[in-house]
Amino acid sequence: MKNFRQYLVIGFLTVAALFTACEPNEDAYPLPYDNRDTGSFLRVISITSFSWDITDLANSGFEAVYESVDKNGGADLDRVEWYATYRSAGGQITDEVLVKTLTAQQMSLAEVSAPSGSEYLRSGPIRITAQETLDALNTLTTDPDGTGCTGIFPDICPAVAFPGALNLGDRVVFRIKVYDKQGRAFTVNNPQVAAAPKLGNPNEANITANLTGGIFYSSPMIYTMFMQRPTDSGNADAYTGTYRMSQVARWAPDFATSTNNLQILRTVPQAWMRSFVFGASATDSSQVVTLEKIPGGLPSERRFTCRYRGQTITMIINLERQVFGLTGAGLSAAGVATVNALPNPAPPTIGGLGFPAGTTNTNLGSVFVKLASTGVQCTSERIFYHMTGAQFNSTVAGTPGEFSGDAAMPLGVPRRVWPNRGYYRIDRDGLTPGDVFSLAVDDDVDEYGRRNGYCNWYTRVYLSFTKLP
Repeated sequence: MKNFRQYLVIGFLTVAALFTACEPNEDAYPLPYDNRDTGSFLRVISITSFSWDITDLANSGFEAVYESVDKNGGADLDRVEWYATYRSAGGQITDEVLVKTLTAQQMSLAEVSAPSGSEYLRSGPIRITAQETLDALNTLTTDPDGTGCTGIFPDICPAVAFPGALNLGDRVVFRIKVYDKQGRAFTVNNPQVAAAPKLGNPNEANITANLTGGIFYSSPMIYTMFMQRPTDSGNADAYTGTYRMSQVARWAPDFATSTNNLQILRTVPQAWMRSFVFGASATDSSQVVTLEKIPGGLPSERRFTCRYRGQTITMIINLERQVFGLTGAGLSAAGVATVNALPNPAPPTIGGLGFPAGTTNTNLGSVFVKLASTGVQCTSERIFYHMTGAQFNSTVAGTPGEFSGDAAMPLGVPRRVWPNRGYYRIDRDGLTPGDVFSLAVDDDVDEYGRRNGYCNWYTRVYLSFTKLP
């Protein structure tokens, strides 16, 4: 019995020691990992356009779809504020001003319906109109620097009053500030922090770079709109009417990262090369489509229906004259040559896109497709999504670059240097028979624009549109 009592005591102490060992040592690990607070942010699912049409500001605006992200699936969001800053084409900057406040209820946040999926509540398209932005900017009537400026950092004086109108080349920069139901605010530095420090908000900026720059988190909280004309003439009906649409190239960008990977494209048959994604059938890429403006849409938008993977879908494109951080098209000499080359020359000459003569980097604008569901299911739980070719994520236009094709590529994969993005002529209206524009989509991305083999394997599909009589 004595031995039994000894074993019982030893066993009790052993179990007690095990439980004690599993408890965190707060002296060694003082951070409250189990009781830490979490924040809230707005993930941007898609931005409709990065530009405002200076000839049609009445219908222009900053439009985006958001997801409310927090530990309770987005239910902690209380309200969102949108602030605007004016930057002139010459670099002058105003103070920022509150343009709009929406409660979570006003944003109509709702669960994402199947077969798409998300753990977070999502809004419909929310538009901050150019007119309500102008109304707010027009309250900035005095020089925010005042008098007595020394001109010595940080007492520098670049800020101005709003001049009363928007002009070509100007920008409007939006900053978003999110409040949760605990009254906490989450935002980033406003443009003034770098340009006019006295007007900055460094003490309230609390969102880190992994949220603002990550492709999944996709929450820059700062968005720039360019004041431009889609075409030089300002013709509101530019690039409308009937066009012949053809799939002219397709490749897997993941195989275009090195010489060895390119060799795979040259020598190993790929199942996705053997059929057309867009076209009347798997063996015929040609189809006639009608481009139209969208009632209630933005001036840069054009809509058309087409055949895709054997079904009829609706696509919306945007004509963007200027892209952030990029002058002109940004193509190399070889890329410009591809744009100008005839589409079907006599062999052995390699074909191009057949744009009108005189096409250069300086008279090309970009054609964008916002991240969108095609409506075509690949499984009972997943849908094919596509977005602008070579766009990093749905909030950043990005620098497109080129695909370095060569003559050894199989039929359907570019055999010359090829643009990663679609283009249109800004000095033409696209209404003359024979006018051409192009479009590139990264097909089979996921709901957030990630290229991760969502359904099969994402590929870049290049399309050409030729105006018909």
